[in-house]
Amino acid sequence: MYFSIGQRNGDDSGEHSDASAQQALEGLRAELDAVDATLLEAVRQRLEVCLRIGELKRREHIVMMQPGRIHIVHERARQYAESHALSPAFFDSIYDLLIAETCRLEDLVINAEPADEAPHHNGHHDHCDNHHVRHSSAPSANVES
Repeated sequence: MYFSIGQRNGDDSGEHSDASAQQALEGLRAELDAVDATLLEAVRQRLEVCLRIGELKRREHIVMMQPGRIHIVHERARQYAESHALSPAFFDSIYDLLIAETCRLEDLVINAEPADEAPHHNGHHDHCDNHHVRHSSAPSANVES
């Protein structure tokens, strides 16, 4: 187990009557709901920045794939996990999902048909089609995230 029991906040020692235990549980669930709301907003903000990156890449004709970027993102998350006694594999999994969604969104933005142009293929399509990120320690050409 990576997360130390001693690092938890609040009193959940088990020294509650049934009613006070239920009240404590409801309080902790409300705290968790607030954390979840913050987490969801942070993910939305991250994806919004990624959309802006995709727009910049499209406008400036920058290829979606950027060598080594996923490695940097994963390494930063792994260091964070280790410094907080959390599972690096868990953080790798979270970032695999975030990066896959980033790739999907960037692909949509980069391949979007401008309203004033006839349909064409800009050479960027299918960069993410089989993009199932499985992190390895070796840097490779990857999408910006």
